[in-house]
Amino acid sequence: MAVYVIGSMNIDMFFDVDHFVRPKETLMPVHSEVLPGGKGLNQACACARAGAKTRMAGKAGSDGQLLTDTLKAAGVDTSFVDIQSGGLSGRAIIQRDPDAENCILLVPGTNHDFKKADFERILRFVDKDDIVLIQNEISNLKDLAACLQEKDCFVVFNPAPVTKDIPDDLSFVSCLVANEVEIEQLLKTTGDPQTLCAQWQNRYPGSSIVLTLSSKGSLYMDGKRTLFMPAYRVEAKDTTGAGDTYTGYYCAMLDQGRSIEDALQYASAASALAVTRSGAASSIPDLEDVKHMIGENEKISPVAL
Repeated sequence: MAVYVIGSMNIDMFFDVDHFVRPKETLMPVHSEVLPGGKGLNQACACARAGAKTRMAGKAGSDGQLLTDTLKAAGVDTSFVDIQSGGLSGRAIIQRDPDAENCILLVPGTNHDFKKADFERILRFVDKDDIVLIQNEISNLKDLAACLQEKDCFVVFNPAPVTKDIPDDLSFVSCLVANEVEIEQLLKTTGDPQTLCAQWQNRYPGSSIVLTLSSKGSLYMDGKRTLFMPAYRVEAKDTTGAGDTYTGYYCAMLDQGRSIEDALQYASAASALAVTRSGAASSIPDLEDVKHMIGENEKISPVAL
């Protein structure tokens, strides 16, 4: 069993600011740094640090040494990473304010060089017991969806960012992991978390959903049950990689045969630890740290609704 992450790899440029820059304003950051990131890379690193056998399928330019080094250091198999000579890796320009909120500009770079042939080549290696984890920061997602429709495997989709490139038919998705904004955009409606999850279930009864609720926790629903996972209380420093950490840990637990309850608990604890640290990939905790967090907060666990 393994987790195949087909997704983006970015060079993240962080700028700590007193406030987000406004129209016509030139702002000097308090601090700046360059770190590895991209939703695909972040989630792959989280999967590997959680103990799953993880393979990253991504594209980077000749400037991508930082990205491949980061993946290898986390224990990710990079044999499916395509280094394009002369190309430029994706970039994320991230402002962080004193409240640990962020706003992000994405420059896709080589992330938008994916073609259907790339997906077909990668998926030939995927077995039915494997998990394929995808997001929406690479090109030709509809071609990837078409390939996955024909593949017998467990597909986890993190629909970020929500754009017109997302296919109308998401029946190929085994599990959706989204936040409140993303699910409202996908369903083109608003509502409370349980109602939104139920609407997803009604539309795709064969798919489960994990809805992350920021500091309020997370919600799981499938055709048989609904679970609520309370959030761990921490002082947030940087929320940039929290969602990716959650998604990666959740997939890793499933890949290792753990229960849904365990997957929710480990994902929640890991993302809580991530927001206490700076960066995206660099903030992802190791498994032992997550186990320690859970052990110190034994009363925080999933509740059936």
